[in-house]
Amino acid sequence: MKSISLVFARAIGMFCFRCVFLASLLPSMSGLLLAAEQAGKSNQENKLSRAIEEVIVTAQKRDEAVQDVPISLSVMTSDFIVEQGISDLASALLFVPNVKITAAGFFAAPNSRGFTFNNNNKAFEPPLGLAIDGIPYTRIPYFLAATFDLQRIEVLRGPQGTTFGKNTTAGLIHMITNDPTEELTAQFSHQQGELDRQRTELAVGGPLLEDLVEFRIAGFVDEREGYVRNTSYGTMADAQDRFLGYSRDGFRAKLAVKNLGSSQLKLSYEEVNLDDFGTGLEIIRANAEVRDFMRQFDPNADFEQGNLTASMDYPDGRRVNIKTYLAQWDFDIGEWHAIALAGHSRLKQFLEADLDFSPAPASFTQAGDSSPSDTAELRLISPTLPGLFGLEQWWGKGLGSSDFVLGAFYQKRIIGGSYFRFVYDLPVFLGLTAAAAGSQEGLAIPLAFELFPAQSEGTIYEDVTQNFDQRAESLSAFGEFKWHFREDWTLQAGLRYGQEDKDAQWKQYYNQIQPAVVLPQAGLEEFEAERAIQESQFQYKVSINWRPSNDVSLFFHKAEAVKGGGFNAFSFRDVDDELAFGPEYTTEYSLNVKTFWFDHTLALNLALYRMDVDDFQVLIRDADRANIGIGIARVTNAAKARAQGVEGDLQWRALTWLTLVGTLGYNETEYMNFTNNECPADRAEEAGCDASGKSFPFTPTWNNTLTGMFNFPLADSGLEMTASVTIEQYSEQFLDIDLDERKVQRAFIRYKASWGLSHPEQAWSIKIVGENLSDERSAVRQGDLFSGIFVELPEQPRLIYGQFTWQY
Repeated sequence: MKSISLVFARAIGMFCFRCVFLASLLPSMSGLLLAAEQAGKSNQENKLSRAIEEVIVTAQKRDEAVQDVPISLSVMTSDFIVEQGISDLASALLFVPNVKITAAGFFAAPNSRGFTFNNNNKAFEPPLGLAIDGIPYTRIPYFLAATFDLQRIEVLRGPQGTTFGKNTTAGLIHMITNDPTEELTAQFSHQQGELDRQRTELAVGGPLLEDLVEFRIAGFVDEREGYVRNTSYGTMADAQDRFLGYSRDGFRAKLAVKNLGSSQLKLSYEEVNLDDFGTGLEIIRANAEVRDFMRQFDPNADFEQGNLTASMDYPDGRRVNIKTYLAQWDFDIGEWHAIALAGHSRLKQFLEADLDFSPAPASFTQAGDSSPSDTAELRLISPTLPGLFGLEQWWGKGLGSSDFVLGAFYQKRIIGGSYFRFVYDLPVFLGLTAAAAGSQEGLAIPLAFELFPAQSEGTIYEDVTQNFDQRAESLSAFGEFKWHFREDWTLQAGLRYGQEDKDAQWKQYYNQIQPAVVLPQAGLEEFEAERAIQESQFQYKVSINWRPSNDVSLFFHKAEAVKGGGFNAFSFRDVDDELAFGPEYTTEYSLNVKTFWFDHTLALNLALYRMDVDDFQVLIRDADRANIGIGIARVTNAAKARAQGVEGDLQWRALTWLTLVGTLGYNETEYMNFTNNECPADRAEEAGCDASGKSFPFTPTWNNTLTGMFNFPLADSGLEMTASVTIEQYSEQFLDIDLDERKVQRAFIRYKASWGLSHPEQAWSIKIVGENLSDERSAVRQGDLFSGIFVELPEQPRLIYGQFTWQY
């Protein structure tokens, strides 16, 4: 393991080299480009017109300028979201270092600094949290569903437990939606292009009763055909045409009631529907016996990697409905301000999947659940107080000024009516198992499998259902404190104490009449179980801020956070260490530098961090019993893991018509001590595989972007020609949790660009956008179908579409 000083030195060296290289080019470019500036415009006026506006965020539960927040964070404003055609969080996080949502169909996993989770487990909460208008959510569909009519997106990296609670040990994404407006406003956008992409968004707001009631209504429809073709369509009766498409729609209605004495009330209702059309898993490695067996059912079954072609006989996809009610009451008590927030949300989902990802009708699954949550929070925000919370002097010395936020938080979350049903067609399943075993020397078909004579499909089934229900109830108190003890020095501290009660029930039973033979071999046993846990957590952070000038702010920061223990919704037998897991603990040290340069035309932020995690939560499968996506799943608390590196972002309005936006992410991850990781299915070891010293899966060491945005006035027409170019660069990463060197995504570079026309005064624009212009064939993840048989989830290929936007 390299020392943190060497890691930081190397990363900073690379960062400085790139900055110096860029700086050496741009002055010479500027000399040429400045000649294109409007004649007669003074240099000072030019700089003022290009100055970057101050951005206000609520990262610490109060309004603050980004420069005053001791957190490594990125902010996307509504203008930037519209300019870049951002339609979901996955595309937004392109412009955020070290954070991404790995998404393909209903497989999705938020990832911050390498810390992610197992998507299959609905009770396994991600370490990267999500909040919408101040309310935190833990289920994955919330990350995928609603990115429309946004005021801004705040992405906070590192532990955020003191303000947003446990299970935000790696960071938080906060989406803030647009509020009602005093004047009539409207916004319209439409995208249309390849893969039948069609996205339309409309928002209207204004006064209902002057100076009393204001409204805003927004809605969207977003559809795109799948980009993975299915060879089994037309051959197998239930096969669908394509995978990895989607259909999303939703609306939001907001009312703001103002001038209620010294208070105002906001009410909102939102409903979103999300249909994902399958995972599109491609079989990329299979022996001759498996290929021959599958081509009995689909003569065109495909096994070539990277050609965006799959072969599956059963429908694959998910339907989600989310309804959310929210009320916020803001009121003043003299100079003090208070906010009461209450929300109710209900998520319902149904999914079905082809478990064997092949044209053989060997197995399928169906699942669903209903997950309501109720949330309440009360915050008290102080005015600026003289001295240290009212104590103005100590031993004759002034104590500066201070302010604070105090709050209480309650949330109840339920996973109810949850079920997973797995169905095996035994003759086909046994044939597929035998074909897969044919490539593994010394691997025999289990004796139980040989009890059945060869029969045709549809004659013998094994069928199992698992019910899982969970209730979680949490209550906490928190505080954020800030003390300006000198003109250029500030001490900040945050703390949170909370308690959570969780209980869960499992019931797993066979549905067929005959005794089960294959299901126990795959690790699925009949059982009933109940478990309950009660935890208390104390989380804190402390930072010291030195601000030598208005344009430079430095923070040294330490935080300790907790990711709570819980239950394994993807366990199939009554074994303690497979049903429940303990909490994990994160400690972060960071140094953040936030700066402005060149008369506020360049904003450059840099963060150095180290995160140490004890009892790291991981969910792995027993390779001996893991077949076609299921098997014995164990929840393991790895002894220790670490992520350390550098992340930076810049925005430079170099000229009135040229803006540069860049991100730099260097993230070195390592399992410090993890001896019982999941093994590759064809390399199983009884005690597990030693992952100590290896990096995390799904985590490139480097992830960088550079975007250039151009606006060229066209004479005196009022029109502007617009263009943008984005370069993405990613280094190598493992694509499976078993850290198999055969399942690796190689380093690649990807390009996005747009070109169009706009009329700033009339507030409309039209452009053509191209994503993944180099048509890079990259993957989200890979896995084992059977021993030595690999499948892959591909990312989106090149996509061209048009976009029109208009605002009033």
